Amino acid sequence: MLGIPLRPRLDSALHRHGWRKSRIMKLEYAAAAIILVLGFAAPVAADTVNSFRQAHGRPPLHLSHTMQALAQHCAYSMAARNSLDHAGFLTERGPAGARAENVAMGCATESCTIDMWKRSAGHRANMLRRDVVSYGLASANGGKRRYWCLNLGG
Repeated sequence: MLGIPLRPRLDSALHRHGWRKSRIMKLEYAAAAIILVLGFAAPVAADTVNSFRQAHGRPPLHLSHTMQALAQHCAYSMAARNSLDHAGFLTERGPAGARAENVAMGCATESCTIDMWKRSAGHRANMLRRDVVSYGLASANGGKRRYWCLNLGG
């Protein structure tokens, strides 16, 4: 539960960024609290992912705060375990609305990561799926490696 001093600050920040409490789920509100309190910011991947989709005749995706929270949890989990995998996709992220997931390790920037996924048939296919409308992209440091997770939702 958020403490009393934090709640007005969080409500104000959510309002500034166009979020309306009545329109977001509890998970999104919790993710916003984590971002605000810890100072994390979501990578700005819309131009990169959506530019790639547009170049291939696909509609743009919108940033989903739910997908973002799921991707951030995935990236932190991989970094904490020093393991590149899809652990938790079928049990956590899939049931929460993720239809596809790309993970990567090693790139320092989102552009490098997206470029790596473009060159992989399976990852490329995920980014061009017709049945997704939203995304969340996150990264986390694990020792000397950066782990990335892209969740795509319907």
